[in-house]
Amino acid sequence: MTFSSSNTNLNVQVTIRERNVDLAFSVPTGQTLALVGPNGAGKTTTLLALAGWLMPDTGYAHLANTVLFDCPDPLAKPKSWLPARHRRIGYLSQDHHLFPHMSVLDNIMYGMDRAGITGRTARKAQAEEWLARVDLSGYGQRKPTQLSGGQAQRVAIARVLASGPRLVLLDEPLAALDVEAAPAIRQLLTKVLQDHTVVLVTHQHEDVEALADHVHRIQ
Repeated sequence: MTFSSSNTNLNVQVTIRERNVDLAFSVPTGQTLALVGPNGAGKTTTLLALAGWLMPDTGYAHLANTVLFDCPDPLAKPKSWLPARHRRIGYLSQDHHLFPHMSVLDNIMYGMDRAGITGRTARKAQAEEWLARVDLSGYGQRKPTQLSGGQAQRVAIARVLASGPRLVLLDEPLAALDVEAAPAIRQLLTKVLQDHTVVLVTHQHEDVEALADHVHRIQ
């Protein structure tokens, strides 16, 4: 199997017949690709395959020097399939999915082992740093129920990036926010996602304009 360019960090081809998905795209290192198209076009389905939560009929995904999956035959087991927990992919959706019983700090620290950060002292220091980066210094001991929707999404962003992802998947990350909160979170994402390789799914033109370096349109 060959891939198109030495500066391309992510190469993807996915076919899922049941969901009418058949697409291919590449994302250069440190850039953001927006997948845009109508509902049911397979945008979220593609993200689920990249995350390791859904197996395509055929296709492949190559992240730098790592094969995430290689499925050449729909009637056979994949030639290669890297489990989701080993892919080092961060997934952010419109639902923040914070653990309600855990503090903001503990939510951010969750998954830091994947970034090689061990020991509670080191993890806590890193979490505090991320809280500052998302403009929530001093909120570490609060529970998710004590946060507004915009604040909770800021914590979710911090948690995703604190895990040291090699690829970030954004699935309508601003769709659940009110019109007052969304612009600030969009601005935050433009800042914290610099130099990350990102695939963005959105219906919002503002998200594409602010975040995307490239656009792949699905019919």
